[in-house]
Amino acid sequence: MKIIFSAILMLTAFTMKAQVNYADFITSGEHNSYKKVAVRERPIIAYPPLREADVKFSRRVIRCIDVRQKMNKQLEWPRQSLNRLLYEGLTKGTIVAYKSDSLLSYYNTEDFTKRGGEEIITFISTDPDDPTIGRDSVYYEPYKYERIRKYWLMEDWIFDYKHSVFKPRIVALAPIFAPTIGGVTGREQPLCWIKMDEIRPLLANTEMFNRYNDAMRLSFDDFFQMRIFDSYIIYESNVFDNYINQFQEWENDAVGALLKSDEIKNDLFIFEHDLWQF
Repeated sequence: MKIIFSAILMLTAFTMKAQVNYADFITSGEHNSYKKVAVRERPIIAYPPLREADVKFSRRVIRCIDVRQKMNKQLEWPRQSLNRLLYEGLTKGTIVAYKSDSLLSYYNTEDFTKRGGEEIITFISTDPDDPTIGRDSVYYEPYKYERIRKYWLMEDWIFDYKHSVFKPRIVALAPIFAPTIGGVTGREQPLCWIKMDEIRPLLANTEMFNRYNDAMRLSFDDFFQMRIFDSYIIYESNVFDNYINQFQEWENDAVGALLKSDEIKNDLFIFEHDLWQF
């Protein structure tokens, strides 16, 4: 009897000692067999210094990233999606929401929380004898970040004479939404603009899904800086400051606009090719 009692005590002590606080092993809402800190402690790789005198060519373009495309599905990983990450930061005020691509003026937190939302008017009866007598109640429904399926990426293609490279530098990011007014869905437009330099620390320390290896999770900063995404160009700097679909010849021609997008992409490729002699 003493032997059995001693065995029970030893088993209980071993069980209590073997208890693990799994909260220390959680990253991106997952339980892992080891502690993952590589992404959370990853530093930002800064751009090399760039002087104006070394910039011999520059072209500003804006790309559209659609998360419904296969290469971009990682952006809406349910455990950590980009739209949720950005929207939480914007509504909490930890991310600055700029009003336009000029990146000069910005929304305060209160104004941004109303951005994209919809006022819903309901009738409340105040007379139990006559249901037609009452008042209107206005309820404000905030915008649902799950509906953000596109992003605009503003970048400068720069030829750096000092380092002899022709590479893009991402300037800003914009979640895209379609406002609903009176039950009618309007035209797609930026919810706001976000400076990439201001959110790189957040992106660099947030995991995203890697379809090839769970042990080598990428960060959102890796996704953008390594240019793993698929996109198409919707804007190239021009004297009218118009987007491609704002020009008369492509206003009602989506196929023509895509062909123009490929033409701009090809022009950048040819420019880089012609920089060198073989």
